[in-house]
Amino acid sequence: MKFAHISDCHLGGWKNELEELNLQAFFEAIKTSMEESVDFVLITGDLFDNAMPSVDILKETAAKLLELKEAGIPCYLIAGSHDYSASGKTFLDVLEKAGLCRNVASKTDELEFFESKGKGLLIAGIAGKRQGLEMEAVKKLKENKKSAELKILALHTSLKEACPEFIDSISIDELPKGFDYYAMGHIHKPFCRKHEKGMIVYPGALFPNNFSELEEIEGGFCIVEQIKDGLKVEREEIRLKEKLIININAENKSPEAVTREILIELKKNNPAGKIILLRISGTLSFGKTSDINFKEIDEAVKGCFALLRNTAGLESPEFKTQVQVEAKDIDELENEIIKKHDVQEKNDLNGFILPLIDSLDIEKQEGETNPCFEERIFKALGKIMKIEVMLK
Repeated sequence: MKFAHISDCHLGGWKNELEELNLQAFFEAIKTSMEESVDFVLITGDLFDNAMPSVDILKETAAKLLELKEAGIPCYLIAGSHDYSASGKTFLDVLEKAGLCRNVASKTDELEFFESKGKGLLIAGIAGKRQGLEMEAVKKLKENKKSAELKILALHTSLKEACPEFIDSISIDELPKGFDYYAMGHIHKPFCRKHEKGMIVYPGALFPNNFSELEEIEGGFCIVEQIKDGLKVEREEIRLKEKLIININAENKSPEAVTREILIELKKNNPAGKIILLRISGTLSFGKTSDINFKEIDEAVKGCFALLRNTAGLESPEFKTQVQVEAKDIDELENEIIKKHDVQEKNDLNGFILPLIDSLDIEKQEGETNPCFEERIFKALGKIMKIEVMLK
């Protein structure tokens, strides 16, 4: 038996030129799966970046899954922490209702097994949830004593052995025994390890999901094949565009010097057709961060596929504020910083800082349209600022 293991596609997650490239990565994975004549495709969560993707993203995804179906290759999936919805409303159900895939995630905390007797296949799954709420359910899973030619457990969760320490996770030892293949999702870096008589595999994100991931990893998925001694797992990398990574240390440099250094790097490396990842960090010697001539930089990269800038670590000495506080949690830390700022920078607007921060917790409700959500936010802001907000 042979199958494709895909995870963390996050279709619709990018909102620039990379949205189409992200979709192309999914197309490439399906194309390769058909060329490899796999028996089935398994997607372990986060096919979409949210439970309600755009119509265009849904349409393109459905068309590609239809190709898979017409080729006689079934698609099985579970929801991830992004495309899962506590209300149960998700477009994965639409795809399943159309006969384009089969959701193999249990509807309760007990495993519900999907069996394909013709191929001796047994699949069970637990959907990923927000804030890792699926972990308690995974810990309670019992050993699988059913028999089949290939037994797969599909999970969208974090394992300690596969992720940084600061991420809430469970250990490999807490996984239930009795499966040949533990098809994992959620961690975006590839990971593969033998466990008992089986294999634990994170194929990694199908396409990098943010700036740092574009710097650090290549997208891809796994082709898994049963062989005499067990399972052979091979990762298929997907590289659709060449990347040009430029890291600039702006520490104690003028905005003009930083601009010049970036232009020199661009001249040395032809940017045509590439994804350019420009990271600038450090504190300028003088001036504002906006004094860096980004207009000239944009002119220099004409012809590139996309330019992504990361200036989170860039600071201006004119606005750099040294704040030393001791706090136990985020709320306390915010309060201490605001108090320090109020002492250093007296302003009548300082009293609005905390209420405005609290307003950022407003979340879009299930089924709420964007205009209604925006209207609710503006009304909340108007109430805080004590102004009347006129909406069309």
